[in-house]
Amino acid sequence: MARPGYLSIYADERTQTIFDEFVKIKGISKSTALSEMMEVYMLAQDEQLYLELLKKSLHVDYARDILLQREDVTPINDYIIMKLGTAYTQDGEELNGEETIKAYRKAVKKHGCSWFSTISLHSGMAAAKIKFYKDAIKKGETVKILFVIGMGINEIRYSATVADIESKREEFACPGDPATIPEEFGIEEKGKIWMKLTDLQEEHTIKAEMLKFRTGDGSVKRAITKSQFHFGYAYIG
Repeated sequence: MARPGYLSIYADERTQTIFDEFVKIKGISKSTALSEMMEVYMLAQDEQLYLELLKKSLHVDYARDILLQREDVTPINDYIIMKLGTAYTQDGEELNGEETIKAYRKAVKKHGCSWFSTISLHSGMAAAKIKFYKDAIKKGETVKILFVIGMGINEIRYSATVADIESKREEFACPGDPATIPEEFGIEEKGKIWMKLTDLQEEHTIKAEMLKFRTGDGSVKRAITKSQFHFGYAYIG
């Protein structure tokens, strides 16, 4: 049985060979290339239908909150927040949110830190945000990321300190020591956002219902419960 989120596409051997070499040279994953290709195809064929289906998939009542959050370029936010879904190890094994955090906590304990990556934002983080967070870190301020566990829980369960952060529009390799990446994911892992995590602990103080998105003042609890929110920025309202 095919894994959720995976799509089989047939292509003749010559085209597939060229495609494999093309994405390798460009340094992007096949999944990213195919996802962008499908999106471009739908936009070219029927833009209105695609946007209607996109809103439907995001749940129309919450689509505005999510779109505003993704487009947020305001540099001032209290917390980075991420909802963990299913992750795949380099061997193709599925890890849920709790198992993913367990892998990173083990790496932090072993190395003192661990580089965490995600491709949740299509174009990576806005330059203004990267500058804000890097400047804050240089000044000795604490930058925090909150991890939401899904699986019907939809609550903040863990937090970590971000010691460094990098982002680009295209996927790229770890900007720091790849040896600190959990062995489950391997040193060749790529992402559009990379964060160097320390002090990855259970979070008992901050709850999702306390948080709002800086743009639009939308409810974080509502977004993570009723929509496909994965990554953004929030503050205590």
